[in-house]
Amino acid sequence: MHSNIRIGLFTLFTSFLLASFGLSAQTRPNPLPPLDSLDLHAMQSISGELFGMAGNLEASFKELDEKAKEGLLYSQTRLKEAKADSTVLKFEVDSLSKEVKNAKSLSTKRAQQLERSKKAASLAGSLREMTDSLLLRKNLPKAWQQISQLHAELYPPVPTEMSENKAVTEKQPILKKDKKKKESPTDASNPNSEPATDHPATNQPISQNKRFAQYNPAKDVMLSPPTPPCRIASSSRDEFSGEISRELARAELFRYTNPVLKTYLQGKTHIICEAALTSSGPNATLILTFNINDPNARKAFGRLEKNSIASLKFLDGSMLELQNAIADDGVFSLENDASIFRGQYPLTPEILKKLRHTGLDKVRILWSKGYDDYDVQQVDLLMRQAECLFK
Repeated sequence: MHSNIRIGLFTLFTSFLLASFGLSAQTRPNPLPPLDSLDLHAMQSISGELFGMAGNLEASFKELDEKAKEGLLYSQTRLKEAKADSTVLKFEVDSLSKEVKNAKSLSTKRAQQLERSKKAASLAGSLREMTDSLLLRKNLPKAWQQISQLHAELYPPVPTEMSENKAVTEKQPILKKDKKKKESPTDASNPNSEPATDHPATNQPISQNKRFAQYNPAKDVMLSPPTPPCRIASSSRDEFSGEISRELARAELFRYTNPVLKTYLQGKTHIICEAALTSSGPNATLILTFNINDPNARKAFGRLEKNSIASLKFLDGSMLELQNAIADDGVFSLENDASIFRGQYPLTPEILKKLRHTGLDKVRILWSKGYDDYDVQQVDLLMRQAECLFK
C-alpha cells in the first residue's frame, strides 16, 4: 500500500487504506521469427528479452497478489466486525459476505497467476544459458507462449475499430434475390432460351466489396481521432503590462474508484480529477481540481499543503515534480455532493515543453495525510491544452 490515508465511509466503516500505484503496461512480446533461420546467439538474445519481460510480469503479479491478500484480510475483518455488531442490518452483512467471497476468488486467481509467472521466468532464464540449438528451438516457443498469455491477462488487448467493423459487416442480412424475374424479349419469343440471371455471365455471387464500403484505416476516428477544439474559459489583457492572461476550460484528466468502495458508492465515482492550464504572460500553471465523493474527505485526505508535491510520470518513463503554490483545505459542495480540492502547480518552461510533447501516464498527489497514485486515462489532455495555451 502506497498510501496511509484513512477513508471515512459514512456509518459502515471508518477506515480503509486506499489502493496504490497501478501497473503500467509493458511492451507486448513480439512474434517469434522462424527459428530455423537463427543461430544460437540470436536465439539466446531472444531468450534474454523474454526473461526480462517475465521478470517484469512476475513483479507485477507479486504486487497484485499482495494487494489481493490485503483486500481479502480487510474484507474478512469488516465482515467479522459487522456480525459482532447487533446494529448492523442483515442486508449489509450479506453484502459484506459477498464482498469476502469475491475477494477470495480474486486472491486465488492472483496466486495462480504469480505461480505461473515464476515458472515462465524460470524457463526463460534457463533458455538464456542453453547451448543446445535443438533444445533451444524446441523450448523457445513454449516460453514465448507462456509469457504472451500472462501479458494478455495482465493487459487485456483492446479490440480495434477494424474488428468491430468486421463484426458489424458479418451481422448484416444477406440481400434477398428478387423472386419475380424480369422477362427479357428473348424469353418471350423463344421459350427454349435459358432464363436471364441478375448476375454477370460468370454466374458468380456479388462481390462483398460491392455491397459494403471497404475499411480505410486513414478514416478510422479510433486510430486517428480528430483534434478537439480549444476551449478557453477566460482571456484578458493587463492594461499596464500588456500581458495576456488565459485560462483553459477544465477537462477530466482521470477518475478513480477503489474496488472495495464500489458497493457503497452504488455506481458513483469516488475521485474525479479535472485539469486546466492557465497562463499569465510567459508563466504557466497547472490547475488540478479534485472532486471527492466523500463527506469525510478532509478526515481521509487532509488538505493540499503549500509546497506539497505532485509527481508526474510520462509515457516515456520520465518523471517530473511540481509544487503546490497555495494551500487548500477543500470545500464541500452541496450541488455536487462532493468535497472539492484545488491544487495550483506553477510550470517552468522546461516542464511546459515536456507537457506539449509527451503523454502523461500517472500522477502521484501528496496530501497532508499521505499520498496516492492515480492512472491517467486522458493521457494526451495536457498535450492538447499546452498547444492551445499559447495560440
